[in-house]
Order: sequence, then C-alpha cells, then structure tokens
Amino acid sequence: MDRISFLPDDVLLHLLSLLTTKDVLKTSVLSKRWRNLWKLVPKLKYIDCDENADHGRFLLFVDRSLLLNTAPVLQSLHFKFRRQCSDVDIGFWVRIAAERGLRDFYYYHSAFNEPSRLPQRLFTCGTLVVLKLTNVSLADVKFPVSFPILKTLHLSWVIYLDDESPRKLLSSCPILEDLVVNRDRDDNVTTFSIMVPSLQKLTYCGVSGDEADFVLNAPSLKCLKISDLGYECMVEKMPEIVAANVEVIYWNTDNILGSLTSVKRLSLCLPSESPFPTGKMFNQLVDLEFCTCATGWELLLSFLKHSPKLRALKLNERHGCDIGELWDHRDDEPRCVPETLMFGLETLEWRNYRGWNVEKQLATLLLKHSFHLKRAIFSSVDTNLEDENEMLTELALLPRGSTTCQLVFS
Repeated sequence: MDRISFLPDDVLLHLLSLLTTKDVLKTSVLSKRWRNLWKLVPKLKYIDCDENADHGRFLLFVDRSLLLNTAPVLQSLHFKFRRQCSDVDIGFWVRIAAERGLRDFYYYHSAFNEPSRLPQRLFTCGTLVVLKLTNVSLADVKFPVSFPILKTLHLSWVIYLDDESPRKLLSSCPILEDLVVNRDRDDNVTTFSIMVPSLQKLTYCGVSGDEADFVLNAPSLKCLKISDLGYECMVEKMPEIVAANVEVIYWNTDNILGSLTSVKRLSLCLPSESPFPTGKMFNQLVDLEFCTCATGWELLLSFLKHSPKLRALKLNERHGCDIGELWDHRDDEPRCVPETLMFGLETLEWRNYRGWNVEKQLATLLLKHSFHLKRAIFSSVDTNLEDENEMLTELALLPRGSTTCQLVFS
C-alpha cells in the first residue's frame, strides 16, 4: 500500500475512477494521504441492486457523496438501480451534476419498475458528450432541448409522448455520431424517424407492430445494425456505409437492401420470399454472412452474381428454423454460375451444418465452382461423433473446383 501511496494524484484518481463510489469511499481510511482523495474523483458510479440493503441509507449516501465531491469537472455520473427511486431524488442528483459540467451520464433502471422521469435540466446540459438511458419516460420533456456536443446517445426501453418526440430529440444533437435504440412495445411511437446527417453508427432494435414504420436518413452512416421485427423500412441511400447487419421479418426488403450497395461487410437474416433489389450492384462487398434459417437460395445466388469483389462467404443458421422446408429445392444447378463464385470467392464458412440433402446440394455448388477457394470450414450442430464423421466423409468426397482448397470440419 505504501508504494501505491507515493504515486501521483492523477494516477491514483484514475485508479479510483474504475471503482464504484461506495468502494472509493472505503479507501479514505487507508492513510492520511487517502483521507480526502476520494472527494476529487471525477467519475462517480452508484449501484443499488441489493434488495435487502437499506434503501434510505443508500439515498443519503448518494446525496452526501455528490455534494462533497470537489473535482473541477464531473466527467461521468453512472446510476444502476434495481429499486424505485423518487423523481425528486433523481432530479436533485442530476441538477447537481449538470452544474458541474457533466460530460457522461448513464442511467439504468430495472424494467421491473415503472419508467423513471428525469428532470428538464438534463436536457439542457450543454456539456454532455455521452448520454445513455434505460427504462425512462421522456413524455414530460419540454422541447426544444439542446445537446450541442453530444456524440453518443443510447435509448433503451424509453417512453415518448408521440412520434415527434424522438425526432425532436435527435434534431437537438447536431454532431451525434453513435446512436443505439432499443424500442419498448408501448413507447407511443408508430413511426420512428432517424434523420441525423452526422450519424456514423446506428444500432436499432424494433418491436412487432402492424402499423409501425421505421424511417432512416443518415447519409454519413458507416455502420448499421438493425433488428426490426415487423416494420416497413424507408431508408435513404447511405453512400458511406461500410458494415451492416440486417435482421428483419417483413418481406418487402427492396428498399433497405437497395440503400446498402456501398457496403463492404454485410450480414443478412431475411424472410424466404425477400427479393434482390432490382437493378442494384454491390460493387464494394467483400464479406457476406447469410442466415440459412429462412432465406431462399435465389437471393444468395443473386448476391453472388451482383458482388464482383466478394471474397468471403459465411452461412449460419441463427434461429433454428427448418432449412429443409424453407430453402428452395432444386434438382439441378443454375444454368449460369456467378463469376464471383468461380473467380473471386476465397473463404467459405458454414456454421450449424447438418448434412441434409438441400444443404449438400448447395455445398456441392459452392465447392465445385469456386476455382479460387482457399479454405472451406464446416461446423455442425450438436451431433454424435458417428454422424460428424459421416458428414465429414461426404463433404470430403464432394467435387472441388480448387485443387488447393483446405477442407476443415469442426
């Protein structure tokens, strides 16, 4: 402990910032050097997940430690609550932090409780760079709000007043770069609109709903992950997109796929009837992951045909669907084998391979016509050793267009 005590204050404060505030306060009894050091820690983290602990004592601890903190700038304030806290207490803490130049605010409230209401002062805190909210209600927030330097915004299980609320909130973030949205089923929004010119990374998880829409206009977007259950998407062209992960259950995917033509890495899980976007080319696509749980063979062949730079293909069953029923059955190979398959593909990985006839049919096509394939990796679902050996033997006997292809079974 003596060696640690001789370290400079900035080093000790950095180490203390990695702890919860409750643990930080315990260090004040170590020696005279540590007695008041805890008051200068610029990052405060409060966790109340023990239902047997004295809740009133915890609230008093938050009050006192916040008021006694003398760090020049409060860099971050994190709350993680399992039990209900009053809006009055939360408002008091947030107002103190906002007056101290708060830059990073994280608020997590257990979904077992009613959504928390945060004070209006938070939404005019001009120093915030990171804002992450879970299980809160923004229905009472008065617009306009202002986040002039906010770059990261996470909204999980948030309740809004109406369709305009998320649009107004996002329009108040002129330099926002990273957005995460996890929708709540009863969030009062039927059309969720994201129109942020500066946005570079988006993760969006929707909820089922027959009358709900998702609108996206983010021309600077580089990374997209969307899990949209039941929505019609209206997506503008994204010329800067580099990586995308799309998992949807509605069949009209022409719009969203057509907006991703600049992508380099693409992961798809789509309904079996999803069409390939008419007249589109994926000229930059290098790495494609294709979910086999429902997606049809024709769509995969269309991607191979319209992706001249494709080098890596991964097939993976995510949801345990019956590929034998959902995939198209064919008695012969396609008349025109895609050139990408013949001259471009270098790596093939197939996860959850079962060795069913329809799977062997596709594996035969891929191995036989991939003349530049260097490595083909197959991994099975839970099967016994005898079945695995049988699948490996069958795969090894399939014709291969590449004499240098290494076949791996794991």
